[in-house]
Amino acid sequence: MTDYFDILDVAAFLLFAFILYFLSVISKRLGNVMGLKKYYYLYYLAIFFSLFASIITILSIRMQYTDFYGYVFFSIGLTLGLIASIRYWGWLIIELFRG
Repeated sequence: MTDYFDILDVAAFLLFAFILYFLSVISKRLGNVMGLKKYYYLYYLAIFFSLFASIITILSIRMQYTDFYGYVFFSIGLTLGLIASIRYWGWLIIELFRG
């Protein structure tokens, strides 16, 4: 039964990598227009960690060991994606609260 949950983990990691790629594309365009630094490289690093986490999880299914390291790499990737998102999109949240 845990193999099914591990497969769902892999699917979730891959979907988050796709979302991070989408965010990197639109953030790169936004950064070029606004003249921001190239923080979208953090998205690329986050995508790498998310894909690496999916590879570790796939290997853990085949070798029957815990996929703790997969979760660690995935959390590092999401943290980097969050930092990049705050750098690019933080102004939007501030504008929403100003109302």
